[in-house]
Amino acid sequence: MALQFRPIPSDPGASLLVLAHDPAIIEAARVAATRLPGGPPHLVDSGREALRHLFSMGETARQLVCEPSAAGESWPALRATAADPFAAAGVVVVGEGDDAFPGLADDSSLPEALTAALREVAGLRERSPDAGPEDLAIGLARGEITVRYQPVVRIADRRPVLLEGLARWHRRNDPPVGPDHFVPLAERSGQAQALAMAVSAAAFAELSAAPARIGAALSLNLPLAVLLERDVLGWMRRLMRHAGFPLSALTLELTETTPVRDRPALRRALWRLQRAGVPVLIDDMGLEEDRAALLELPFAGIKLDRHLVAAMPWQRRARAEVERLTARAHARRMSVTAEGISDAQLWRAVAAAGVDNAQGYAVSRPLPAAALPAWGMAWRGGLHRQRYPG
Repeated sequence: MALQFRPIPSDPGASLLVLAHDPAIIEAARVAATRLPGGPPHLVDSGREALRHLFSMGETARQLVCEPSAAGESWPALRATAADPFAAAGVVVVGEGDDAFPGLADDSSLPEALTAALREVAGLRERSPDAGPEDLAIGLARGEITVRYQPVVRIADRRPVLLEGLARWHRRNDPPVGPDHFVPLAERSGQAQALAMAVSAAAFAELSAAPARIGAALSLNLPLAVLLERDVLGWMRRLMRHAGFPLSALTLELTETTPVRDRPALRRALWRLQRAGVPVLIDDMGLEEDRAALLELPFAGIKLDRHLVAAMPWQRRARAEVERLTARAHARRMSVTAEGISDAQLWRAVAAAGVDNAQGYAVSRPLPAAALPAWGMAWRGGLHRQRYPG
């Protein structure tokens, strides 16, 4: 048997999931688990169950040993997860031929090889980025910018309403660079529009078909300088026409990277987008008074900062502030989305405050487009009820 794998960063203390029918693989995973931290392996009986663990639930990122033939119809989504260098879970794919990723050669000692593979995925850590403006320009030219999508669901009925497109930079021969590094780099180096165009083009192409959007709209982040451009609608429409993406399925988010100094200019930009049928949200709304003042402008909604949301169970001031922002937004017919919902306690807290939508690991981790339909099926099939009964 050939043991082949694609290593993905994972928590070394995460529990080990095993999806396999072959008794040799199951036994090898049991032996490997005795040599690694995290306790005995947990055998899952279907690809759908494995996906439920990997997608979200606010759990510690897990490791999965997967035999493709055992995954059934869920294999494409599991394969996309295993191939994703930005995934939070470590996946070791055990198989032969086209079902396996290139990695280890044939090895008759399956437990030893599997142990080594699991140690590899557990030990990987993202290196400090050393990319500069020239590297980013090369990456943009090469098409190295990809997109991952984090679902946003309506609290009232748990239906997906948005898919936030998050930029990822997977360098050709180097480790991935985190968005906290390359997004500010793009803005400092005058490449913000080029980055926005790359993300938009990729997202429009991947989500052009309605089933790929699982009933939700695509939400894209734009910095202030790009949002204010008079031609922003022009180049977006050209990219949408090329991909066949409908304008009605697009939402934009104003990022918090730049303070707003010219509110009349922003107001005009928002009216242009609103007349074209493109709603714009305020991202990362927190305690800053200057940002809260943006509620007077014609935005379609706000997204509450994850740090403010995380403090709600413990701080009365945080709860009061969320209630105040929610009431102000609703008075102006704006939607309110809480970011960073990682468990049922936070879900209940924002629901009690009147928040409309939830986003975070308790709903889903950012996913490649190929995994979205499987996430949608799992969510509709009761994934949310396991965490939020009633």
